Amino acid sequence: MQDLPSFDELRAMAEQAPDELEALRLSMSEEIISNASAEMQPRLRAQMSHINQVIAKGKNPNHTNILLMAELQVQLKRFAQALNAPETLTEHQAKIMPFSRPSERQEVLPQQREE
Repeated sequence: MQDLPSFDELRAMAEQAPDELEALRLSMSEEIISNASAEMQPRLRAQMSHINQVIAKGKNPNHTNILLMAELQVQLKRFAQALNAPETLTEHQAKIMPFSRPSERQEVLPQQREE
């Protein structure tokens, strides 16, 4: 497993070679996922994909950090919910609406509309 550079080295990379820092982030993430159990790898890859999507939404480094912090808070809230009230994770209420086939709908053509 590769070693994480010092904070000062990471800061210098962020300022002078952001693409290199991004490559390091991706390679270290991939290494961690590859070393995880086979059962956890799909979940970790999905989480990594989600993190990458959040990062892509960031307009600048500060905005990206704010988005990542908000996402972390959502995840921590869900984790606390799983620990404290696991039954609430499966409680969903949704309005179920049946699909109707086009032949069942009566479409009003423009010439049939009343004016």
